[in-house]
Amino acid sequence: MVTAAPHDPIGESLRAFVGELLSNSVVELVHTPVGADPAFRLDESPDTVVASASAEIVPGWITTLAVGFGARSTSEVESVPDALLALPGAALSAGARFASAGGVPLSPAFERALRDTVIVELLTHHQVAAQTSTNEGHDDSVSNTTVPCASPTLLADTLEYLIELSGTRVEAHNLTHGVVITDAIAHEPRLRVPYPSGLRDAKRSPLLFDGQRSVLIVDRAGRARTELQAHRLDRLHPSSAPLLPVEREFVDSGSLVALATRQLGGIGFFLREDRSIWTFVDGQPLVIRRGAHWTAFPLWLARAIGTKIGGGAAVELIVGAAMLVSVKTGGAIFAIVDDATALDEVVAAKDRFDRRNDLDDDDDLRPETKLHHLIDAGDLDTQTLARLAELDGATVLDRDGRLLTYGAIIASSDSQHEGARTAAAKSLSNQALVVLKVSEDGDITVFSDGAVVATLLPSGLGR
Repeated sequence: MVTAAPHDPIGESLRAFVGELLSNSVVELVHTPVGADPAFRLDESPDTVVASASAEIVPGWITTLAVGFGARSTSEVESVPDALLALPGAALSAGARFASAGGVPLSPAFERALRDTVIVELLTHHQVAAQTSTNEGHDDSVSNTTVPCASPTLLADTLEYLIELSGTRVEAHNLTHGVVITDAIAHEPRLRVPYPSGLRDAKRSPLLFDGQRSVLIVDRAGRARTELQAHRLDRLHPSSAPLLPVEREFVDSGSLVALATRQLGGIGFFLREDRSIWTFVDGQPLVIRRGAHWTAFPLWLARAIGTKIGGGAAVELIVGAAMLVSVKTGGAIFAIVDDATALDEVVAAKDRFDRRNDLDDDDDLRPETKLHHLIDAGDLDTQTLARLAELDGATVLDRDGRLLTYGAIIASSDSQHEGARTAAAKSLSNQALVVLKVSEDGDITVFSDGAVVATLLPSGLGR
């Protein structure tokens, strides 16, 4: 006799949320009676399973949540960051905490709380190395262990405080705030200031620790310790190097917080002026909250595209430039082609940077060709590529990262039912190995063979 699966609105909400976090993934939710053979075998799944977890949330049933990627996805197993592999387990841990709600309909407030708790559980899984000393007999010894970077209570309180600040304005400006939870400071504090409760009444604290010029350092016990200033990074980390040019470009998106987590360890939070909340782990953005919606930052995009097209220097360049454009400007189209001749039928000769030397007579040069000779793009970097991509049109590289064209108008057969940029990106993807379209809202859409294969940073989270 086949037992019908239980009614599980919390499980369905978790499945949907994990799918939103990993926007190009396939998420399976399966219920198996306790003691029965698993109804879902991961090795028989048609999609590549990245991570899975099981727990008893509904009494008498084992809930399994598995995340994978389909054949047309831009992501592969090896391309998913380690920090996100704990996501199914984090989701089920959060679900167990909310299971007392039973089968009642989930209100929007309940759903928001559930999703915020998933993120807290995910961040709680982030481990840091710790040394513990023992004194057995008369021999002192030191053992290395791993411990959570922060308690769920501290993470939840920090997130709640940032959400509170996101609705606060000072002198007609939205606040920004940066905080890093780390045990980089070994000595005990002279003054114990709990975070965030000890600073809630200090109205100037977000202004002082704005995440762009200064970051507040909080230890794992939840005590505010000191600030880390952008121009004095070596104060807490003697070997610290100054912010790189590309990091300075990202400073309003949390590059100072990112750098602090890379050098000091721990978890960083940055409240941007646009009210989005970015979390950082090991120097990289992990998840972003905006308007009560969360999404995972596409850390795996460069690695996944490289795997899909067979590698090449162009991948890191266009992904980095796309990220820059998504948080700075009004959109762009990037593409990689295997052979420059693929552009002959879709890009006008005047827009071809790689053809700038075809005409030797200065009198015959078009105005666009003269500009090609003036820009410095022989040794292309991410910032230069992002600047060129701000022009209307497409920016195309070959696999080795050489610039072929910028500001190129792409002929499209039909743009009546979609935006011109979308139509151009779709058309170009028939000739290119891969196309990345950055929308005016900051979304990054990946095209291949005339079709969308992934949409990253949805709901305008890039801005």
